[in-house]
Amino acid sequence: MKVDLQRSGNYFMGQYTTASSCADCGAKVGSLPTIVKSQGQEIYLFHPVLCVSCLRYVCEKYSTICVNCDQSILPYSQVGVLKGNDGKNQFIHMTTSCLTSGSAFHGYWGKGRLYNFVEIEAC
Repeated sequence: MKVDLQRSGNYFMGQYTTASSCADCGAKVGSLPTIVKSQGQEIYLFHPVLCVSCLRYVCEKYSTICVNCDQSILPYSQVGVLKGNDGKNQFIHMTTSCLTSGSAFHGYWGKGRLYNFVEIEAC
């Protein structure tokens, strides 16, 4: 489903779309989601609004590695979180083949860092 920002109003899927321009460079973005294939994966991005060029750049610069499969995790992806040595978190894809943490430890991989980390303790 593509969304025409000119006709979508100011609110879409729980996110404000107050501008039809790229949040990073200001270029016009005509429809959402922005779709890019990077490192053998596709990303469909509704928010933040980014143009194709900026989204490609963000994917190249801020991807991280899945510790289970050794493949890239693209920015703006849900990730599982494993507790690594020395208190450092390790990240895994939220797929059936990579997800060994269950959903008890998860977050959102953004521009080079973890956002919205959730840690659900067992009772």
